[in-house]
Amino acid sequence: MSTNLTTRTPAVTPSAGRPIPPAAPAAARPGGDAGSSRRGFLGGSLAVAGAVSLSPRSVFAAGDQRLRIGLVGCGGRGTGAALQAAAADPAVRVVALGDLFADQVAAAAHLLGRGIGRQFACPPERRFAGERAFRDVIGSGVDLVLLASPPHVRPLHLEAAVAAGCHVYCEKPAAIDAAGVVRAAAAAIRGRAAGLSLVSGFCFRHDPPTVELIARIRGGEIGRPLSLHAHAVIGLPWWRPPVAGDAAGAWRLRNWIAFESLSGGHFVEHHVEAIDRAVWLMGDVAACTAEPLRTAPVAGVSGAAGDCAPVTAVRYRFADGATLDASLDRRGAGDRRIETVTGTDGTCDLVRGAIDGAVTVSPPGGPGRHQAAMATLVRAVLAGRVVHEGTAMCLGTMTAVMGRVAAAVGRRITWDELAGQAASSSRPV
Repeated sequence: MSTNLTTRTPAVTPSAGRPIPPAAPAAARPGGDAGSSRRGFLGGSLAVAGAVSLSPRSVFAAGDQRLRIGLVGCGGRGTGAALQAAAADPAVRVVALGDLFADQVAAAAHLLGRGIGRQFACPPERRFAGERAFRDVIGSGVDLVLLASPPHVRPLHLEAAVAAGCHVYCEKPAAIDAAGVVRAAAAAIRGRAAGLSLVSGFCFRHDPPTVELIARIRGGEIGRPLSLHAHAVIGLPWWRPPVAGDAAGAWRLRNWIAFESLSGGHFVEHHVEAIDRAVWLMGDVAACTAEPLRTAPVAGVSGAAGDCAPVTAVRYRFADGATLDASLDRRGAGDRRIETVTGTDGTCDLVRGAIDGAVTVSPPGGPGRHQAAMATLVRAVLAGRVVHEGTAMCLGTMTAVMGRVAAAVGRRITWDELAGQAASSSRPV
């Protein structure tokens, strides 16, 4: 029996692909050849992940322009993204909605109709429900599609959007496992080559205080980063009761956040944001390895509903010797976060926006980060420019997946072995 690193469940299961060796020490050594293979997996230099470049596309030149937007995934985040798209520019028209559940489509239509007035131009015939709803939205003549369905279908939806020539807002994470990240990365590369824009749900990359703080750290204000910490204790996820008339098993899809095969687990679905901040701070380079850290059991605490691990703790190691300790505990109440970095010449608290103990910028991660990200995308498309965050989106997701897998199998995992099996076993979602 061998360990399948791309399985959608945390258990150790027989591998469907080639066997994975117990460990790959050489790939973890600083200065080895791991860097080139990590860059190759994500399709080019990681340093240019968020670059904006000019494009010859001019579909939306000045004049009587309308940017037709379709929403796939009509939950709270998806509906919020549609509201933010409408607020980004008067040219936006939300013209198509799609979701697995008809009641969610109806709820989104009600909120959007009240919230954006004439910018909601979606008649009943362009409101789609069911398993093919995403294809109906993408095929309805939209210019830009907002992908906000549960993460397990995100690679499939991204592939379909790119194939149809749509610009994309893609919620995070990009996938729930390494095979899905491979698919998402390939679709993103095709989209960029076609001149399509893609902005990800890692919206803090557009939050001005966070951008300033990360730029100062990357500029050397605290020296070379040596150790990073990203820890969070949060409450249980939402849980929705069964709905009368639903098909058998639909309650599971309505509560996708609590099931690893649909969400990727709490570490991937939620903590991926903190992990991506750390990767961004490190210069958008991939970690070489991830290894599990011990967590103390809490008597009488069963954890979250569903089958996701309530606690995950891992240590990442980078090629230059820096480490990132990341943990998520979903058994608590409230929302407590610790995100710090210690460098050769100082420290930074990313939550407070403090360098060497002094608050130097407004607290990062404000409520306007989602609006800022959407404005970047909408304005770029209307101006005929290309903004593309596919590489960074997939790098952050893959890093979170690597940590989740290391915790699940109970040993150190290298980037190369995870990416290698993912490439050989990538399959439709």
